[in-house]
Amino acid sequence: MANILNLKETTQEEPVLEQEPTPKKIVKKIKKTKKNLDQIEWTAPEFEHYQKSKSWFLVLGLITIGLFIWALWTKNVLFALLIGLSYFSLSVYALKKPRDVSLAIDPRGVRINKTIYDFDSIRSFWIFYEPPYTRELSLRSRKTFMPYIKIPLGEQNPVEVRDFLIKYIPEKKHVESLVDNLAKSLRF
Repeated sequence: MANILNLKETTQEEPVLEQEPTPKKIVKKIKKTKKNLDQIEWTAPEFEHYQKSKSWFLVLGLITIGLFIWALWTKNVLFALLIGLSYFSLSVYALKKPRDVSLAIDPRGVRINKTIYDFDSIRSFWIFYEPPYTRELSLRSRKTFMPYIKIPLGEQNPVEVRDFLIKYIPEKKHVESLVDNLAKSLRF
């Protein structure tokens, strides 16, 4: 009975009531939980970086010098320029450190940074998972010039990613390309 207010009587004292938790906190928890069920987000390096030793660059330099001399000996100046440009490009790319990429999967599609790939433009997916070396999601696109999109999983659980994607696109085994296998064997 102490919590009943008599509005007919006007008194200067206001009764003190027990404060309940604010509904805003509860709403935020519900929204956060719902958001996590509708989307998976993570960050990962854009590519696997292998530390190159001095001998790696030495071998690359020796191969370049050999091809450069052979190109000049055969009087193929254009090939010699191409070899020099290739050496420069490979050296710069070998020293490049990977940036962290923001990745997300939601009912609309797959987001890599600000680029969204709708599920309508994706034929299938496959997860390459061979711990601790290979942890990536492969998406087969419907585009001719960009048939496969490789997405690093980082520390994201591959089972959760698979369970989420299987609702929207079919899972079909993808084969790693010759270029991917060559780059991994050269630790590039």
